[in-house]
Amino acid sequence: MKLFRQVKRSFQKSPYCCGILLVIAFAYILTAVIPNTFNTPQRVVRWDVKSYYSYLPACFIDKDIAISGWEDTDEWIAKYWPSYVGNDKFAIKTTMGVAYFYLPFFAVAHFLAGPLGYEADGFSAPYTTALVISGAVYAWLGLLLLFKLLRRRFSDRITACTLALTGLCTPLFWYATYESPMSHSYSFFLFAAFIYLTALWYERPSWKLAVLLGFTFGLITMVRPSNGLIIIFFLLYDITSPKDIPARLVLFGKQFALIAIIILCTFAVWVPQFIYWKYITGHWVYYSYGNERFFWNDPKIVEVLFGWRKGLFIYAPSLLLALWGIVLMWKRDRGLFWPVAVFSAINVYVVSCWWCWWYGGGFSMRPLVDSLPLLGAPLCTAVEWCADRRRWFRISLLTVMAYLCMRSTFHIRQYYTGVIHYEGMTREAFFHSYWSLERPADFWDRIDFPDYDNAIDGKR
Repeated sequence: MKLFRQVKRSFQKSPYCCGILLVIAFAYILTAVIPNTFNTPQRVVRWDVKSYYSYLPACFIDKDIAISGWEDTDEWIAKYWPSYVGNDKFAIKTTMGVAYFYLPFFAVAHFLAGPLGYEADGFSAPYTTALVISGAVYAWLGLLLLFKLLRRRFSDRITACTLALTGLCTPLFWYATYESPMSHSYSFFLFAAFIYLTALWYERPSWKLAVLLGFTFGLITMVRPSNGLIIIFFLLYDITSPKDIPARLVLFGKQFALIAIIILCTFAVWVPQFIYWKYITGHWVYYSYGNERFFWNDPKIVEVLFGWRKGLFIYAPSLLLALWGIVLMWKRDRGLFWPVAVFSAINVYVVSCWWCWWYGGGFSMRPLVDSLPLLGAPLCTAVEWCADRRRWFRISLLTVMAYLCMRSTFHIRQYYTGVIHYEGMTREAFFHSYWSLERPADFWDRIDFPDYDNAIDGKR
């Protein structure tokens, strides 16, 4: 009854937001189920998902976390994607953060597989169905947290517009549905949780919030270590000018015990990973990416944001509104401007320095999907600014916004049909099929595949 009353109050206070969240939930589950990918495990557990997922079948089904005693067979390659480290042991390349989020869904699938007539091997339809659903669920929960955060500062209608834009007109839609087991929907949820908890912590610091912040930050770094940059948001939250920094340092000093709790809880999340590395490699900390690295003196910022291969604003032009929103926040909300602007600038720089700056296959610039919750306030600010203009100007702006959102959604559909190539797009290929959902006859003549060998050597 208490939950029912809370839901009822939410609908009364924010009918537009609640309506949009219901529409998004329906769209996510429906879109994730329609392709029927879960009946073909190879379409779900593949590429990076193999590494994220390997921990669960290795530990709970094969009961061989070292993945030892295996030969390089087709069966082995279909299940795992590790690196040999010696002593008949193999190390899983990625950290186990995403596996934490898979686990409850995996457990349900494992419990139901036998009674439903499927093999309880970790790769039959119940397991892949669980993986597909898990990504959609966490992406939606991230939007729910974003709603709770934005409604503290913006109206119901403005927040609802931003939720619709973020959930349906950005690459988040792709990674919450068609490729939901990838790490991005889980990171999106964690980012939303972290910024929401940060806002609460600065209002009234407490042990409970410190514990939640610590565990959330630990999971963020466990899913994708470079996402630890989100700590910038925590450090700069509600800082309006450099004059506020001494007062912030004093606050951290007064709350030293709570800061220590945040650090300890972050470390606690990593303990299973440290134990795993120690058991497999003999080292408490192990870099599993071999010769893959960052090239700090050669950032590909323009390519990451505006490049034809994967540029964020090329394939998600609706997010151009966020750029304008960040500018507007300088006057409207200086306390959010600095953490959002500083984090975004540094994050784009770090993402652009990775040797494979296009991040292999995938739709748009997928590592930037993780931090979309930070663009919620800028998007709300831009929408609010447009809504406050004179009627003729407002209609013109809203028409442009509608077009950008339509193009973003259309690009998702183009990627699904193969008109947008997963890593070889060029300017010619982009414009040649601008309004098409079918590949033109000369499609492959316009594709330019990246050179991975040169890239890893720094010739990017």
